[in-house]
Order: sequence, then structure tokens, then C-alpha cells
Amino acid sequence: MQDAQFLSVLEQMIPAQQLKAICKRYAPRPRTARKLASEALVSSLIFHQLQPGGTLAEHGAQLHGIRMSDSAFSQRRQLLAVELFDQIMRVALQPLADPARQPQSFYEGYRLVGVDGTQWSVGNAPAIVTALPKAASRRLRAAFAKLRLVSLVELGTHAPLAALTAPVKESEQALARKLWGKVPDGSLLIGDRLFGTPYTVWGAVNAWGDRDVQALVRVRDNINAEVVQRLPDGSALVEVVVHEEGRKVGKLQLREIRAQGMGVNGKRFKLRLWTTLLDPMRYPAETLARHYAERWEHELYYRELKLDVRNAPILASHTVETALQEVSALVLASAALARLRVSAADQLELPASRMSFFKVMLATQQLWSTLEFIGAVLTQAQRTQIWEKYMDTVRHTAVLRERRERSCPRVLHQPVKSWPRKTNPRSRTGQVEIKVVRV
Repeated sequence: MQDAQFLSVLEQMIPAQQLKAICKRYAPRPRTARKLASEALVSSLIFHQLQPGGTLAEHGAQLHGIRMSDSAFSQRRQLLAVELFDQIMRVALQPLADPARQPQSFYEGYRLVGVDGTQWSVGNAPAIVTALPKAASRRLRAAFAKLRLVSLVELGTHAPLAALTAPVKESEQALARKLWGKVPDGSLLIGDRLFGTPYTVWGAVNAWGDRDVQALVRVRDNINAEVVQRLPDGSALVEVVVHEEGRKVGKLQLREIRAQGMGVNGKRFKLRLWTTLLDPMRYPAETLARHYAERWEHELYYRELKLDVRNAPILASHTVETALQEVSALVLASAALARLRVSAADQLELPASRMSFFKVMLATQQLWSTLEFIGAVLTQAQRTQIWEKYMDTVRHTAVLRERRERSCPRVLHQPVKSWPRKTNPRSRTGQVEIKVVRV
């Protein structure tokens, strides 16, 4: 029996006819008619990531009512090109925040978008070990080979907007260069020091062209910039020379903000930021410095993706191609959950950040399981009652208290012999102090 609830969410992300057209273009053409169409296989793989247990074949049968063996599903997956999933993500990953309902996802009319990367461990299957060398570490080689994921995420709703995955030998900056054109119009892109280099910012600005997209990135202290004009709020217009492979390729005019402060844990910190928002009256330096901290929402998204959706330290795939597919399917699954999370938050008139991603996922899994068994015999009135019960469950279990200004100290993972590593866990609550330092 089809799981209509999941398919309706997937239909909102990408219409069925459009998914079919993409699969027809990028999936291999069979010599004879197949029992399970490529678009059904793709939707089954996404649905599989949202289930707490079971095999892909079981979830494909649950979703489409077509029974096939596990080996048949595995063979069909190996025929799907990674480019197919890239094209699906290009269409399906969309912004969700509305300025009126989710004002925390905007700043002065700009949608807050984070860019960041992470790594995934893949198992030591023969095909993977042959194709992906393990990275070196301080203690010889790593236990598992790695894949890299770089994504754009809407801050506040945790909705992925674009993503690319590749073997770890391809750097985050190289993958990010392929994503700059996918930043939505009217966005303020926030990135950490890895993206705060002249060449990276120059590439992003050139990719955006005349589009209204701005950047706010953190910069290392050892990067030179010439001060052109000091501004009343303590920031300054600076000119940065851009080099590529040792030769000068251009110049950038940016606004530099320097700030220092004290965290909740009592430790002092310094910030050096570059932004393309040059007006100090409309975009005060201190406000931008505080908004930079919202980049941490991207780290929370990766936590949800790895611990809540995947809930396993190692990918289940046995080849590099299927591992890349699996990461793409996980991103698409998180996008479906983000849509449900925002919808529930809107009905409860709460910010999406007040909704527990994990609890919404659990309630949704229970809803889908219920409809799988009894959905065919329910009347419309009964379906409405079940939906109201679902919303009541979300209201009582998934709503979080307002976030506190909180800090938990990080613990070094050295030396290995000192077990347990974290013997005195503690956290502090309070306000973060930030003060702009004149450039």
C-alpha cells in the first residue's frame, strides 16, 4: 500500500511528473519494462532513510506495494548515476521561511543562509577500500575512508537549499564554488574562516553577478587588507588583493568588522569579519557581529542529519557510488522533515527552532506507520482526527523551551589513555558580550 502522507510531502518538494522526467533523462534505459520504475526506486531510497529499521526492499514494498528482493534493489541502485540525485536536489531543495512567520530566519530583508561542510565515514567494503584511500591522521591512518558533504542551509528552519557530496580529496572550497550559483536571491550567506579567504569570496561575488546576494564571513588574522576608509561604527572599507596560484587576478572592496567579547563560559574571543554589506547605518557592525553567531545553526543541522536521521556512525553502502547516493538521499529526507517541522511550527504559531527535530521525526514515523496499516479503511473524518492527534502529540512532546545563552566546554581528545575523557561535565548560562573594536 502506498504511504500517501510521505508521497504528498515529496510531491510538494518535487512534482511526480518532474521527478519522472529527471529519472527518464539521467537513469539508464532498460531493455525491457521493469517492475519498479526509477522514480519509485529513488522515492523508496529517500523513504528508507526516514525509517527506524528495516531494509530498502521492505520500505519500497511499503511505499509502492511492489515486492522485490534485497539483491534486486541493490542491483538497481548501482545503475543510478550520482548526477541523477544532484538534479533532484537542484529542484527539491527550496527555502521554507516566510518573513512574517519566521522572522528569525531574516536580517533586514535578507534570508540567512549558512555554508559549511562535514565528512561521512564509509565502511571497509572491498570496493570502497580500493577506490577511496583512508586519510592520514596523527595516529597513522584513519579507521574508515571519508566522503565530504558541503551544503547551503536556511538558518532557523534547517532546510537544506543545495548540497554536493564527493570523495574527501575534493576540498570544501572546491565543492562550495559549485554551490555559489545556487544561493537564493535576497540571501545573506554566512561562512566560517574556511570560506573567509579573498579567492573564495571573490569567486562567490563573481558567481552572483548582479543578483542581490550578500556575504558575511569570518577571516583569519594573517590575511592582509588595505584600509580605504574608516566608518563611524568602528568598521572600515578595505581593499583586498585576490591571488590565484601565485598571480594576481583581481581586487575586492569589502567592509571589515573587528569585535571582541566574552562568552558565557567566561572566555574572551575575537572576531574579524568581512561583509559585502557596506552601509554602516543600515547594517551596524555590532548587529552583524551578533548575527555571525547564527552560523552555528548549520552545525545543529549536521547533528540532526547524522544523529537523528542516520543514527549510525558509518554509511551502509558498499560502493562509492551508492554511498554518494545515500548521502544525497539523507539530505532529501532531512528536507522532507524540515518541511513537516515548519508546517507544525506554523500551526502552533511558534518559530521552527522551538520544534524538536527528533521528536517531530518520531511522531511522523508513528503517523506513517498507523496510516500504513489502517489508512485504507479510514474515512476522511477519521483521517482528520488522526491528524489532530498527531498535532496534539507534537504540541506536547516536540515543543522546546526558549533557548538559553549556554556554553558547554569542549574537551580535548588527547591523550587516549586518560579514560574517561570528560570527567566533570558542566555548562554555564548567561549573556554573550560583544563589543566592536575600531579597525
